Amino acid sequence: MGHEDNQFLRILLLEDSALDTELTRNELEQTGLRCEWSVVQTRAAFEAGIDQFRPDLIFADVKLPSFDGATALAIARDRCPDVPVIIVSGTVGEENAVELLKQGATDFVLKDRMGRMGQKVRRALREADERRARRQAEGDLRRMNEELEKRVAERTRELTQKNALMEEELQMARELQMALLPHHFPTLPKGAGIRDSAIRFCSMYQPTRSVGGDFFNVFPLSDTSVGVFMCDVMGHGVRAALVTAMMRALGEQFSGTADQPGELLTKINRTLWEILRHSGTHLFATACYVVADVATSRITFANAGHPSPLLVRSSSRLVEAIVPPRGSGPALGIFENAHYAVHERALESSDLILLFTDGLFDVENHLDESFNEQRLRQSIQARAGMPPDQLVHDVFQEIKQFAEGRAFADDVCFLGMEIAHLASSDAA
Repeated sequence: MGHEDNQFLRILLLEDSALDTELTRNELEQTGLRCEWSVVQTRAAFEAGIDQFRPDLIFADVKLPSFDGATALAIARDRCPDVPVIIVSGTVGEENAVELLKQGATDFVLKDRMGRMGQKVRRALREADERRARRQAEGDLRRMNEELEKRVAERTRELTQKNALMEEELQMARELQMALLPHHFPTLPKGAGIRDSAIRFCSMYQPTRSVGGDFFNVFPLSDTSVGVFMCDVMGHGVRAALVTAMMRALGEQFSGTADQPGELLTKINRTLWEILRHSGTHLFATACYVVADVATSRITFANAGHPSPLLVRSSSRLVEAIVPPRGSGPALGIFENAHYAVHERALESSDLILLFTDGLFDVENHLDESFNEQRLRQSIQARAGMPPDQLVHDVFQEIKQFAEGRAFADDVCFLGMEIAHLASSDAA
């Protein structure tokens, strides 16, 4: 606490001379300071004065018969380190004065030069107040830091627990999402072994996070036809994954129109639009639906803003984009009354149809070059004639090498559908 002129200043004076004591008291009274004094001469009295009188300031003579100022200074620094100590002496050499200051004395006053005593006292008290305030501020800051560290530690523990729970839930969500994807593909005709099936499948799926926004499904429609649905929901993570689950449910809900690609996408779009509007969610999904029929040797397909599938011809080993003649329709969930036209393409035995999401080719290397659809087509073209599962694997590995260790920016879904043989070729 600061000391104003109207406050009593408790001064402990170590002095054995009554005359010097009176001179010191008179000098301070002339400065306007109001003082309360305790005068001691021995070590025991000095120590008792510190403990009982609790001084604001200490004056100590350098040398007394049974005591000395240097020892008094050491005692004061130990018992009341914030109290300023001014050494008073009749004569004090420069070397001794410097040593006393090093030991912690605030200042010193020569008995024959007491005119500056008031100035020295005020400065000593001001410096003591500043030290006390600084120590208080440092203590407050230390306590605040300790409290902050405690809160941070508690918050970190809470977040660690919540993150662990979230990771556990995300892992469960990933397992559930993976369970929604086909793990066993239909064979044609129903019950045929994979080697004897007219259509055979291979696929790979890689989300950028624990769960992703890509999805595909395969619907057995008859003994000669299957439908393949693939979609890519905007965004990544949990929200996109929830919409993929919704897309699966909608596909099953409208399975009665699964043999009509345009009608299926139209119904899914309208229902998705209504759900998103009611929930206030701005989101969309691209999709492609392809029906392959080995009896008619044709595919029918509809596209909702999705990357065009590729057809690898077995006869010429050329790669063709399965592009709607009049362009694809809009992505699902944007326009309520969007209509999706149906298109056809002839099939040959051993043709390979490849469906994928844009995460497969939307990959950049360290030069910020994109792999892009053209390079994807060239990569597939270079592997035309390979077994489909090897082709899918090798193409994906080439893209990973192109990325040079960079993580894929988007989820990846890649599916191959091989037309092993046509029903008409068997009949012939």
